[in-house]
Amino acid sequence: MSSLATFVIPNMNQIQVTSMTMRFPLLLLVIFALFLTACGDVKRSGGSSPEMLQQNVLQEVTARKVIRVGVMPNTQPFSYQVGSTWTGFDIEIAHGVANHLGIDKVEFVPVSLDQRSDAVINGTVDMVVASMTITRYRERRVDFSIPYFQDGMALLVKSSSPINSYIDLDKKTIGSTKGSTSSFYMKQINPDAVVKTYADNAALRSALDAGEVDAITSDYITLVGMVANAKDPASLRIAGSRLTVEPFGIAVAPNQSAWRNAINHALIALWEKQDWHASADTWFGPSSKYASPINFVMPVYPK
Repeated sequence: MSSLATFVIPNMNQIQVTSMTMRFPLLLLVIFALFLTACGDVKRSGGSSPEMLQQNVLQEVTARKVIRVGVMPNTQPFSYQVGSTWTGFDIEIAHGVANHLGIDKVEFVPVSLDQRSDAVINGTVDMVVASMTITRYRERRVDFSIPYFQDGMALLVKSSSPINSYIDLDKKTIGSTKGSTSSFYMKQINPDAVVKTYADNAALRSALDAGEVDAITSDYITLVGMVANAKDPASLRIAGSRLTVEPFGIAVAPNQSAWRNAINHALIALWEKQDWHASADTWFGPSSKYASPINFVMPVYPK
């Protein structure tokens, strides 16, 4: 006759101790994961939490009484230098925002097209006013103000070119600046065109002169500026009208809603007080060097 196995039934205190012993390492892992997540959310210096960061840029700008603004160099009529003085439509918009916020000093920092987002993310500048098109793709990295202007891409060719519109671009080489929306949209507008990118507008313009490309593409008014400032303006022409509709916004670092709202309120004030209209007439009006048709209404929201 076989003997029966002896089973030992633990009491409830033993069960509770065992359960707690198993849960303790898991609890430590959860706490460590939360710590790493919190560290990863800190986007500016100082070791602040995301909640503290919400006010940082506005507080910093207000405290130092200086706004650092990223702008595009040599982009007439939006931003360029005459000697050491910055001028252009984007420059006036930046000064207008600063004045509305009660800040007298604006420091302009040159940025290239493909550096604009990085400049605000890493804190090199407080905002970017650089004819920057608001896109959903760019909003993955930066936030934008309400639109303060609107343009669209177009084509610039030599006057002798047979190109009259995007339809004529099959198998043609089109120059565009690196990091621009124009290089992306051109592939959709005419997939049979060959897009070649350049570092900046100066290199883009030189490529057209040298015959490296059959046409170049950029914002319509930027191309107007290239024609107006050419040694022989009659040697160039804009082929057709705007191909896209692109709203320009002021780019800021993510998670800075107080700063973005302050900029929005300043832009609305510029529109309501007619300061925006005066600047637009100066740079794009019928009697200006860069006369261009403008079809834009700022999306002003109620107080």
